[in-house]
Amino acid sequence: MPKRDLVQVEIKNIPLDVEPEGLGVVELTDLAGQVETYMRQLDEIDTLKQALMAALHFAAQAYAQTQNEGGKRQEETSRVSDLILKLKSALDSPQK
Repeated sequence: MPKRDLVQVEIKNIPLDVEPEGLGVVELTDLAGQVETYMRQLDEIDTLKQALMAALHFAAQAYAQTQNEGGKRQEETSRVSDLILKLKSALDSPQK
């Protein structure tokens, strides 16, 4: 099996080797920094709970974003359909 490229990031002084999955080193490093920042806001609970809360937080953000994109696509499709109808109507109407 071919060796996959790994990117090493660090969260709370713990080095992690991560498969990029379409992201670059800069993006992964930035995401790791966001996770660490979020986890540090939860310092009153243990590290495992911090990690789980951070995972849930970022998963919820990603889910909300994909749901919002779906709504935007529907809105755009509706607007395009309306424009097509208006264009057909304008083309079918007698010229002045």
